Amino acid sequence: MNKKYLNWKKLAQIMIIVVVIEALFLLGAFHQINYKSNNQAQSVTDENVGEITDGVDVVQTFKYNGDYINKISIKAGTYERNNSGTVSITLTGDGKKIADNKFDVSKVENNKDIVLKVNKRVDDKYNRYKLTISGSESTKNDSITLYSNSKGNIHDGKLSVNNKSIDGELEMTVYGDNIRYIGKFWPIFFAVFILIIATFYCVQKKRESLGKKSILHNLFYNLERYHFLIKQLVSRDFKTKYKRSVLGFFWSFLNPLMTMLVQYAVFSTIFRANIDNYPVYLLSATVLFSFFTEAVGGGLGSIVFNAPLIKKVYVPKYIYPVSKVLSTAINLCISLVPLAAVILITGELPNKAYILIPFVLVCLIVFCIGMSLILSSLMVFFRDVQFLWSIISLLWMYATPMFYPEDIIPKQFHFVLTLNPMYHYISFFRTIVLEGTSPQMVEYVYCLGFSVVICGIGAAIFNHTQKKFVLYL
Repeated sequence: MNKKYLNWKKLAQIMIIVVVIEALFLLGAFHQINYKSNNQAQSVTDENVGEITDGVDVVQTFKYNGDYINKISIKAGTYERNNSGTVSITLTGDGKKIADNKFDVSKVENNKDIVLKVNKRVDDKYNRYKLTISGSESTKNDSITLYSNSKGNIHDGKLSVNNKSIDGELEMTVYGDNIRYIGKFWPIFFAVFILIIATFYCVQKKRESLGKKSILHNLFYNLERYHFLIKQLVSRDFKTKYKRSVLGFFWSFLNPLMTMLVQYAVFSTIFRANIDNYPVYLLSATVLFSFFTEAVGGGLGSIVFNAPLIKKVYVPKYIYPVSKVLSTAINLCISLVPLAAVILITGELPNKAYILIPFVLVCLIVFCIGMSLILSSLMVFFRDVQFLWSIISLLWMYATPMFYPEDIIPKQFHFVLTLNPMYHYISFFRTIVLEGTSPQMVEYVYCLGFSVVICGIGAAIFNHTQKKFVLYL
């Protein structure tokens, strides 16, 4: 420990990086930091209000006891006809227009929701709102029908068609939020986080100066000494995968697309009606889960397959599984390109929440490193691990809502989703690309928690067993 790696310049660089990360997090997750979900559930359908044709005005008044309205969804039916025309939806509060939009009736699917995006703070709690739905350029038997509940009155409002009152209310859901008062203290939380990092760095710097064991010193030492080797191993693994392949790394584009097309052809007729933008829903899960299985599958054999090199040259053995995961991460980045193309083609536009995507990708990579450390250690002593992993990964895939909606899982088995790390990573990613917003704060805890815990367990197991590797290789 003669060379000193920890200095005040490096601390300043780390602090700048931390502040930038916090600023990006605040930009992408500002709404979730300041608000918590408060949705007003829809009622159960038992009637309808008739077709929304020219001259038909449906008015639904309702109360909403929240501080922010994200969107309003209204259930519609097409009776499987090729309808035409447009439907206009306007939301007003106390006589002031809050949001409005027009919808092409021909693009409305049967028994699907028409969604009016609002995304606005509402002035006062318990205000009465009015939703006006009007049809145009459509005739009888050529337009959509709105569903209603003749008995329920969850939204505490009144329903009318052309000024004629109707019992019940529309089948609709108001999605909104209440203010998180804890959100006012986020500057304090961020400042405390920065202080903790600075304090930890100063403690490590003091230990380094006294010649004692320092975690940060060892980290920077290994990065400086072995970064070239890691770079070469990652490059070797990436090039070897496509050696003598005509299309080369272009397969990183094709693999997720072809997998999605096969799954789409098989499952779209079963689940498409229950899932919005099914192609993106399916491909986003395919890309992330394919990376997971490939990274861990490659990492588990990294020690055994590099046995000749391990016996001849000393390098930290953890470099081999880590380099396998990092080389596979290159494929992940390439696979995101066709995913981005599908997202744009299906009409999902990028937004500021996209800056949170690196968070979930880094968490997933760290999780895969932890899994690779665990399985590569076990693989040295039990060669059957590679065969068991192929079965476990297959079961894991079916236990994760990749091609089916998560709401088909019975409530008594929802704990399986809670304990499934891949479900949280995929759900986090889908929330960003499909809903255009940051996931709830608890999802950050799940994603980061699984990554840190599994990586920590993997490092502990690997460190405990690596001295015996040479006896079994």
